[in-house]
Amino acid sequence: MKRLMTAAVLLLGSLCALKAEDGFNCFGMIAGKDCTTDGYVLIGHNEDDPGEQLLNIYPTDKYLWVEFPTLWAGDAFLTRTGVAVVSDNCRSREDKPMLTDGGIFYRLRVEVAKRAQSARDGMHIIGELVEKYGYGDSGRSYLLADAEEGWIVSVVNGKHWVAQRIPDDQIMLIPNYYVIDKVNLDDTVNFAGSKDIISYAIQRGWYNPSKDGEFSFRKAYSSGKMLTAKTNLYRHKAALDYFRGGYADPNAEHPFSFKPAKKVSVQEMINALSLHNPNDVGTGSISGKSTVVSTIFQLRGNMPKELGCVMWTAMGHPCIEAYIPWHLGLKKAPEGWNRFESWEEAEKKHFGDSNELRKFYPDCRYWRYADRWAASKDDIINVEKQRKVLLKPFQKMMFKEAKIFEKKMMNKYGNRFVDDPESLAEEIRTFLNGCYKQYDLL
Repeated sequence: MKRLMTAAVLLLGSLCALKAEDGFNCFGMIAGKDCTTDGYVLIGHNEDDPGEQLLNIYPTDKYLWVEFPTLWAGDAFLTRTGVAVVSDNCRSREDKPMLTDGGIFYRLRVEVAKRAQSARDGMHIIGELVEKYGYGDSGRSYLLADAEEGWIVSVVNGKHWVAQRIPDDQIMLIPNYYVIDKVNLDDTVNFAGSKDIISYAIQRGWYNPSKDGEFSFRKAYSSGKMLTAKTNLYRHKAALDYFRGGYADPNAEHPFSFKPAKKVSVQEMINALSLHNPNDVGTGSISGKSTVVSTIFQLRGNMPKELGCVMWTAMGHPCIEAYIPWHLGLKKAPEGWNRFESWEEAEKKHFGDSNELRKFYPDCRYWRYADRWAASKDDIINVEKQRKVLLKPFQKMMFKEAKIFEKKMMNKYGNRFVDDPESLAEEIRTFLNGCYKQYDLL
């Protein structure tokens, strides 16, 4: 039975990856603390998945859990310790993976969410588990951040991985290929990874020091098809152009990270993640037809985590939806945002109760946002223009109301959140429910 389950996991994982070979399967970004308006790390992410998906959000004792039933690599987390975890599909060229007990895939992100005390800690947890079990899919890059640090951890099918810290004064962008380039494992402040990351590449014939010059992880380990996919190159370029305030050569090698032209705010990340060209969805669009949720994690360290850590969430396509604030202190989601009463049941049935979701869970609020995109896609140019006129003032209002709410909670509770977390959680829930009531009237 164990062997059959392992085979099923690997097969399903491979099928998920194959669907992403066109190079449009998520987009992420991390801005270091010295280049943000808050003075703390920001992380943004668009989740892209084909077919009908149902978004649920469960506050648990360990984290806020953004859950998509059936998906092996779509869930995001914001932990109670203030660590954000998302990921991007990045196919590798590995065809002879070493795996123990079938390897690790979905459970990897869950273990990080349950155990990580910081982004750096999460990075080490990923490395530890990949080296112990081997990664059970082609490849992936995990984006981790807390208030002080942002890390990207790239794993390869089997037991190889590498991680790099995002410089405090720079922003890192990633479509669906590896972006870690030069690696210095002696610099333990900014890098980590498999000790044989270079020697193994030489052994497999992926890297020739005399011919290739300095070692490049992305060139040695990436699937060549993903490195050249226009959907990757042009989405990367679109975000580069936005944050640089200029135009990049689409054929040039894009940098791992760079200094943005101005300080990065939540609104700046919204603008980038919402980039959408209705006439050319396959290339320059970051918000595309398969985007099912967009999240921006505002990780402020100058406030109690319950209020300082916020998951700004656009349900569905950010080019036509607003971002609503989900504060970390939340204990129970507003009605309609989860299909089960308890997160324990959702965890148990994540893969086992996933057919005909709309039929069996018709009251979930996410359908209204999915339906809006489906209804507008034949006239998306006009719909997008109309929505942007509405969204701009509404988003501005959301920022203002969130700030007022946070100040009110700080004045009311001071630093006594630990003493009365249930009361704060209910106030957050009431505020969040009010935000959606206002939004649904838009």
